[in-house]
Amino acid sequence: MLDRGVLLDLAVLRTRGTISTYANDGGKPVELNVLQNMVLNTRLQFLVLYTAGPEARTAAAQDVAAAVRDGALPVGEEHGLPLIRFPLDRTADAHRAVESRAVGKVLVDVRS
Repeated sequence: MLDRGVLLDLAVLRTRGTISTYANDGGKPVELNVLQNMVLNTRLQFLVLYTAGPEARTAAAQDVAAAVRDGALPVGEEHGLPLIRFPLDRTADAHRAVESRAVGKVLVDVRS
């Protein structure tokens, strides 16, 4: 059974598109439709940040910061990506929210 995220990725993927992943759902296996992916010439890119190297991490952080500055990554309830904030002393609750598949971005405010 395909995960909802993979189903959406495949539904909007164009020919020679790339699906990139940096996390999993507890190690569950994923089944892919080989013919569909052959026709699309799909590329699957897996990423572990710990092994990407400092140059790649710096470049990625700069690219994401530029995208945020340019408004290319909108967040908030109105964009379907609510911000869920936790103070530092509730970091365990933030982890539980992520593990329970909270919809949105879970943030820990280190200043509180």
